[in-house]
Amino acid sequence: MMRKFFVVAALALLCLNVNAQEKKLKGVLDYVTNHFTVNGYAQLGWEYASESDPNNSFKVSRIIVFTDYRINDRWNAFAMVDFKGFSLHEMWVSFKVAPWMRFKLGQFKTPFTLENPISPSVMEMITQMSLAGSYMVGGASPLMMPGGAGRDIGLTMYGDLGRWVSYDLAVMNGAGRNRLDDNSWKDFVGRLTFHPIKELDVSGSVIVGKGDYGTLASYLDDDEPRHAVGDYKRNRYAAGFQLKTAPVNVRGEWMWSKDDDIKSNGGYVTAQVNNIGVKNLDMVASYDRLNLDGAANINRYQAGLQYWFYKKCRVQAAYSYTEVAGQHEHGVHAQVQVGF
Repeated sequence: MMRKFFVVAALALLCLNVNAQEKKLKGVLDYVTNHFTVNGYAQLGWEYASESDPNNSFKVSRIIVFTDYRINDRWNAFAMVDFKGFSLHEMWVSFKVAPWMRFKLGQFKTPFTLENPISPSVMEMITQMSLAGSYMVGGASPLMMPGGAGRDIGLTMYGDLGRWVSYDLAVMNGAGRNRLDDNSWKDFVGRLTFHPIKELDVSGSVIVGKGDYGTLASYLDDDEPRHAVGDYKRNRYAAGFQLKTAPVNVRGEWMWSKDDDIKSNGGYVTAQVNNIGVKNLDMVASYDRLNLDGAANINRYQAGLQYWFYKKCRVQAAYSYTEVAGQHEHGVHAQVQVGF
């Protein structure tokens, strides 16, 4: 009789323990589900460029995975990695004081232009950033965050000043992602965006900073630079608009830069016509221009189609025509994007 009692008691305790473990596991899973999100996308494609050698190639553009950790109503943490090159793209922590005052510390997109913060997963063109945007802040020029993909390390304050205005104020290294500052000066970045109506954004932004003269001398291929040491002024300015409606999206910006006494400018207009005859089939087109001080101007024309066959998943095809100093290049681009 006693043996049966102990067996029953042991089974009861075991059931209670299993039930407690299940509740504990459920609590952990609920916490993870409510506080963590993991997303990502990959872009793979093929391109042809008439003046290149080789003139065509398959390519893997990006394999991005990012996680967002909502610590509580005020604190948030974020990390993004590109597994194509095993490179850290972003890592930051944010704190919300109020809707009109938020802070972000870490590595993130520099709040310059409307274009730079846009994710490649929703960018209209396969070539991604405009020529001017790539030169000014995207890392295409060695004078400004080379290879930085528009990202830098610093601290920003941002928020919405009511319904009509939003702002960004940042202090950043100016050296680009995954790099320590290369001088003692910090870049000061500001952006002010007006929303006169729900569908329209009108924005202006500025970067005021300094670069190292050694970098400038290398860029100019100057064996006897005017200034052997020290820093030079390196400023950027931008103004633009973005219109989003059900049938059509249009975005355009013009940018200026001054690196010491080197002045360059450029801009773009990109349009997207949504659901042309078939749901989720869009027509896209873009014109962009870059005027480099002391160099040939670059003009690029692009047009194509994209079809969203599933949420965050699309196929794209486009044609591009680029002219530089009387030379012309024809390009054909195709890309598949899968996301989760």
